[in-house]
Amino acid sequence: MKKIIDVSEHQKRIDWSKVSGVDGVIIRIGYGDDEIGQDDDYVKYNIEECERLGIPYEVYLYSYAGNTTRADGEADHVLRLAKGKQMSLPIYYDLEESSLA
Repeated sequence: MKKIIDVSEHQKRIDWSKVSGVDGVIIRIGYGDDEIGQDDDYVKYNIEECERLGIPYEVYLYSYAGNTTRADGEADHVLRLAKGKQMSLPIYYDLEESSLA
């Protein structure tokens, strides 16, 4: 079984040189529409550190899309921040927002 950790701005600034025993990382890229204010505060740092240290990573977006227009905006959000990155794992959407059920 692989050990994958999920990180976001909620963990603050991670000392990636101390992270060991993981097979990969899922990094929150942000949430909602393609607005800079909805980028995760640590996404750039977390991606740069994983790339620097050779830690496999993937990204995810916490979704608030209740319709296709919002889903399109969220896809643009992911594409803007993932462009040119060296992800070795897939991109995910976090679809758990209960207000959309």
